[in-house]
Amino acid sequence: MLGLTGTLNYYLFNGSIDMRKGVYGLSDVVRHEMKQNPNNPNNVYIFMSKNRRIIKILHYERGFYVLYEKRPLMGKFKKPIYDDKTKSYQINWNDMVYLTESLVISQISIPKAG
Repeated sequence: MLGLTGTLNYYLFNGSIDMRKGVYGLSDVVRHEMKQNPNNPNNVYIFMSKNRRIIKILHYERGFYVLYEKRPLMGKFKKPIYDDKTKSYQINWNDMVYLTESLVISQISIPKAG
């Protein structure tokens, strides 16, 4: 079954990432830059584009990598606060939901009728 739950650990990568990367490219980032094991089924890794308009979420489930991608039609995602002490964004389930559901609308265009 595919899905993310509140029992998992969520980590947001701190830095720029080439959003063209797929599962193996992002796994390498987790391994070499985040110094973690991307094959840990208890951890979920989140990558945000520089302009905060794309989020990719990498998770390892039962022998398979799962890659989620979110792109809002308008606005951009809010970025959580970086923790200098732990050198990461370790966020809980509520933060994860807030991160992926909360958009900052920079401009709204309403088409004229008729």
